[in-house]
Amino acid sequence: MRAVVATRLGGPEVLELQEVPEPTAGPGQVLIRVTSAGVNFADLSSTRGTYAMAPPPPFIPGLEVAGEEVESGKPVFAIVPSGGYAELVAAEERFTWDAEGLDLGAAGGYALTGLTAFHALRHVGGLQAGETVLMTAAAGGVGSSAIQVARALGAGRVIGVASTQEKRVRVMDFGADAAVGYEDEVPGPIDVAVDMVGGATFQHLLEAMAPFGRMVLIGSSSGEVQQIPSVGDLRMRCVGVLPFSLGALRAKHPEVFARTAAAGVELIRDGRLRPPIGMTLPLESAAEAHRLLGSRATTGKLVLAIKG
Repeated sequence: MRAVVATRLGGPEVLELQEVPEPTAGPGQVLIRVTSAGVNFADLSSTRGTYAMAPPPPFIPGLEVAGEEVESGKPVFAIVPSGGYAELVAAEERFTWDAEGLDLGAAGGYALTGLTAFHALRHVGGLQAGETVLMTAAAGGVGSSAIQVARALGAGRVIGVASTQEKRVRVMDFGADAAVGYEDEVPGPIDVAVDMVGGATFQHLLEAMAPFGRMVLIGSSSGEVQQIPSVGDLRMRCVGVLPFSLGALRAKHPEVFARTAAAGVELIRDGRLRPPIGMTLPLESAAEAHRLLGSRATTGKLVLAIKG
């Protein structure tokens, strides 16, 4: 079968389209003929050697797919530990969901970003109806998904942070009430913030948090990991800082993830959560997809088309 292989650690140049042996489904797994695969920042981190749960090279990147279950022929979407950039992938049955009625060409970009946003706001941030929500990187896959999740959970005001005016226009198109730049004053107070950037952005947002506010940290795309204040500082602010990794939850507590993901999957099925697809590229252009995502030149979700 055709697959994109990370031949060594490095940037997009390490990705090669190769013919590789087909995988087989083990106990509790299903084999999926892949229609589309999502491209995520975690994939870039995996090839760079900075994603803790990535296998050593050579490996096939890709953490989410949509396609047809080989044995039954039914449409499905799934989260996988790796191997999504390929024509076939083995997925755990408990992390494979019915995709009846979904566009399989887009649904490969739904599960990881959508469920990351859902868990960040619902299970970690504990978003309550009427609260004010802010997300950084709001024009990207997780950020745009978080706007939809916030709406579905009854947020009162949704604010997105994005780096350019063009991206801020897209943030408004995605459903935010307001869009601001990273250097702008934050229109607080903020009840729940989802930060994917880190560095100075985290410190800037901390000053805008409301009492009893919750900051959910799910990435540091700036390259500077958030420097969490001391316990004494946070006590005086009455603010909680909550780091979270969906990949770690799935790997270390799979039974918990299977349970907590169910309501997020239903949001995808009923149409309230549909991560917007910004660009679709063919499988052989996976390296270009990584270059685009790494340059932060994209909006919405990047998807690889594997079976047309």
